[in-house]
Amino acid sequence: MSEKWNGFDLVEFEFEGRRAIVVLPEAGTAVGKLVLKTEYWGAFPDIELRLAAKGYHLAYLENRTRFATKDDCDAKARFVRFLAEKYALDGKCVPVGMSCGGAHAVRFAGFYPELTSCVYIDAPVLNYCSFPGRIGGIYNEKVWENEFVKAYPGIKRYQLIGFGEHPMNMADVLVRERIPVIMVYGLEDSTVIYEENGKLFEEAFEGTGLLKTVAVPHRGHHPHGMIGDNSEIVAFIIEHS
Repeated sequence: MSEKWNGFDLVEFEFEGRRAIVVLPEAGTAVGKLVLKTEYWGAFPDIELRLAAKGYHLAYLENRTRFATKDDCDAKARFVRFLAEKYALDGKCVPVGMSCGGAHAVRFAGFYPELTSCVYIDAPVLNYCSFPGRIGGIYNEKVWENEFVKAYPGIKRYQLIGFGEHPMNMADVLVRERIPVIMVYGLEDSTVIYEENGKLFEEAFEGTGLLKTVAVPHRGHHPHGMIGDNSEIVAFIIEHS
């Protein structure tokens, strides 16, 4: 099914039983590069739209869960390879992950560095001890019971300390594979606390020059992006993809 999305042609179809979306750049502008929105398609799209205007293809594949299981990451890898062949792309993508999408972006890049050029994460969930594992708060409890334990059946909170599936555990892979990352976060985010998520991830990149962090004043968990001008994020992606 084809339609228009913010002025661009959007094609929606089914890929391996999952909802799939591709947004095409204007005819004659394609640069053979792909942005993969890892979760929350259509949310805070300014950066993707700016990249589409620069000739990037945009894509999204439906997840089974927000918490970045290996199954979801593997499906994304097959999807990226499919799109590369269908649209003559260069074979790598830029995972764009906001909030739980950050978990998907980092896990995907860790499992498939050969399919990743660079990564943009924004207020990323990287430590499941923090979210949704932090005890207290109606929202955390709801997400834990209704989503997380279904994504990882049988998991108990006490097991999170040694849990191997935390997205931040992929940091060493990204460093070893020399994958550039830009990480944006709000200084007033009380949902996905930076000191418990991004800050731990940041430590792994110290001295590598691979990670750019951007702290946004007066911003909580939303809105994602830079509040007003996302040029810095867009420039980073263009430079490294």
